[in-house]
Amino acid sequence: MTGMSSPARARTLVTGSAIMSLGNSITVPFLAIYLRTELHVSISTVGLLLGCAILFAIIGGFLGGALSDSIGRRPVMVAAILVVIASFAGLAIGGDVVTAFVCTATLTTASSSFSPVAKVLLSDLVAPADRPRWFSYQYLAINAGYAIGPLLGTAVGLTGDRTSFVVAAGIYALYLPVVVMVAAPARTAPADGNTGPGMVPMPQGWCTALRRTVLALVTDRRLAWLLIAAILLETVHNKISVLLAQHFAGSAANSAYLLGAVMTTNAVAVIGLQTVLARHMSRFDPLRAMTAGGVLTFAGMAGFAVSAQLWHYVAAMVVFTLGEVLIVPSEFTLLDRIAPADLRGGYFGAQTLSQLGGFTGPYFGSLILSAYGGTAMFLAIGSLALVSVVIYVFVGRQVPTPSPVAAGTPRGETS
Repeated sequence: MTGMSSPARARTLVTGSAIMSLGNSITVPFLAIYLRTELHVSISTVGLLLGCAILFAIIGGFLGGALSDSIGRRPVMVAAILVVIASFAGLAIGGDVVTAFVCTATLTTASSSFSPVAKVLLSDLVAPADRPRWFSYQYLAINAGYAIGPLLGTAVGLTGDRTSFVVAAGIYALYLPVVVMVAAPARTAPADGNTGPGMVPMPQGWCTALRRTVLALVTDRRLAWLLIAAILLETVHNKISVLLAQHFAGSAANSAYLLGAVMTTNAVAVIGLQTVLARHMSRFDPLRAMTAGGVLTFAGMAGFAVSAQLWHYVAAMVVFTLGEVLIVPSEFTLLDRIAPADLRGGYFGAQTLSQLGGFTGPYFGSLILSAYGGTAMFLAIGSLALVSVVIYVFVGRQVPTPSPVAAGTPRGETS
């Protein structure tokens, strides 16, 4: 394993993304059930516990990314996995709401700190021109894990009981030695000037790295605008199931059936479309892909607004999902291109601010739905995707493209 090439490391890292999302998906979706049935936590308290997850995710992503620029990718990733294992163990043996809150907080924070660092490590391992394709593979792997996990968990009886946390901890424990080897420091720095996998990018303390990342948020207008655009898109994408559920609940007698069919369409379409597009993502200009994705996202939301039958919603969801699969890898490609070599972890960590959209979407969507109805809600929230397109077109002119030399640099160094 110590002689593993960078492409082999990249493949292993992508496979690991699927394994980890599998571990998460057999537990996290059923966490509310666990809290209600096992610990007898009130509905309002469950909402508070799970609602705070967005805050912890943002904190974890920001700190994990910044720390990886200071102490290297591997220490952050290993520490995050150890905390996740301990958090799952705590949920398995805990018996009170305080323990559940602490473990949920540490689980979310650690998972979110791992995610951006894994993306930066992936971009460390492959040439700049290949990164859109590999970001797409990673996104596909994560979605595949989340699609299979709940079905697998339900099939084997892991639906909100303590055993599911033990199984999840075991999955992470098995993946831990793989991360240790995949993220091992490289012997040589990459030829394109970026830091190698697991290497300390520059001799700076963690306070310095964190301060420089915060300063970049204030001074780098490209980063600030890209984050605003990402928040707008997450407002549309992140909790689309919530918007649809509320709309169906007030307009259809068979709301549960409609929601299940439409969200199943989303899961199948994400995997199917991503499988087809992933190998071709490197051929697409990320700015054009983002523009097309934003327009398709709005078109999907407009489709929901005028839908009257199940097949209308299914067709709209396919369009909506196509926009999603074009946006995600392109979004990280643009971020990768503007990030300084010694702050790439911090830039990717800052991107977790986009998860604010997981709150703003359901909140503002609910207000619009209650005041003006479902058609207005879908059109109003969907229009945010068009605003993001304008931002991407404006900022895209300031994003550098890989040089022909860097783009063709092989990444076969060993460690």
